[in-house]
Amino acid sequence: MHLGIDVASGLVYEGLSAPEMPSIPLPSVTQAKLIQTESDWQNLPSGLSGSPFAWVFREDSFDPVTRTRRGRLYEPNTGSGASQPSDKRVGPHPYEDPMMRAVGREGRVMKSMNTFIACNSLLMLPAQGQGLTLALGTQRAASGWRILQTEVLVNGCVMVTLKALSAFGILPAVDYAKIDAPFQPAAREAIERVLNSAFRESATSVIDHCRAALTVLLSRWLVQEGHEDAKALGTDLGALAKKVEVHGKDCVAKAAAIVARLHVRGKPNEQHARGLRPPEDGDAELALHAVGIALRDFGWAT
Repeated sequence: MHLGIDVASGLVYEGLSAPEMPSIPLPSVTQAKLIQTESDWQNLPSGLSGSPFAWVFREDSFDPVTRTRRGRLYEPNTGSGASQPSDKRVGPHPYEDPMMRAVGREGRVMKSMNTFIACNSLLMLPAQGQGLTLALGTQRAASGWRILQTEVLVNGCVMVTLKALSAFGILPAVDYAKIDAPFQPAAREAIERVLNSAFRESATSVIDHCRAALTVLLSRWLVQEGHEDAKALGTDLGALAKKVEVHGKDCVAKAAAIVARLHVRGKPNEQHARGLRPPEDGDAELALHAVGIALRDFGWAT
């Protein structure tokens, strides 16, 4: 199955052997990039004109409750030395020419378009890419998605089911007015670092940011509530977890203690000495949830 995007209008065309039929209704199409290293986030597509050979994702459905998207993935049609864009004869698009005034030879019109074919490159990867991260969007704004399932449709299209990777779905919004003014800058900076790293940096890096954020949150809560003096602001997370447990925040204490342990697992010398496995993405997600628990239990979430 082929997909074509008109350079002049952005209208989309499709077809089995060539992109010749208008896609009605107009589908939502975004550029896509497979994220295999952290540096890939710095090399996202810049739009069709700047990155004409990037993959594209055509969305078929979106479920905001489960945060899943389902759609077809395409790669550029570069066979036989094809260039981007190229001229194609297509059927008149009803959105552009409803009266078909521009129809030429054989009932077709000439369009300059970027063309794509089913993303068979994904099928060549281990597990057909399932479990990998796919970035949707451009350098200006992009989101991360986990590939949950890959299928090939009867027309040859590669269908993928994606799950959102976003800390905004895990961390609650913070009501900074509930945090004492002197502590707000540190709390805000710590939370921002967590959000910026989530699902973009390595699992070890995300856990480190979550550990730092929990250290800030727990210490500031203890001082703000009058349970400790300013010396607590320089206390390690493990000791802080024990202190908040004494003051009735059992869940926060246990979650913080787990993150402290996960932080240790990120050190190569500890992995070697104690036979520990290195942190994985699931561990990083657990650390993100721990930060969310702290914000909710402290009453700092909106």
